[in-house]
Amino acid sequence: MKILIVSIAALLLAACSSTPPPTSMLDSDWQQFGYDRAIKGLIVQSDSKLNNLLTGSELKENNYQAYLMGYKNGQTEYCEQSAYILGVVGKPYNGICDQIDWTFSQDYNSGRHSTAGGM
Repeated sequence: MKILIVSIAALLLAACSSTPPPTSMLDSDWQQFGYDRAIKGLIVQSDSKLNNLLTGSELKENNYQAYLMGYKNGQTEYCEQSAYILGVVGKPYNGICDQIDWTFSQDYNSGRHSTAGGM
């Protein structure tokens, strides 16, 4: 039973980490996609990378700009959380706050190496 629960949890995490880009060309969808990626702490993707992920359509410049705007909003919100606590609870950090707050990575690493997570 324990193995089943762990397996299901792993599958859910894998599904969440690889969110596909929107199938529509609405700027609002692309903005939400950028926001969702940033709020999960994922790095920004280039327009060529996003184009490679699309099937049957090409990313328009206005869609990519909407993606970047959404990403920036999500990044700002993500970087407002406590880096120390993020490290204590063992969540991954991909460096998306380094240009916003140069101490974020240091605080995250302090939290990762803290014994507070074992309490």
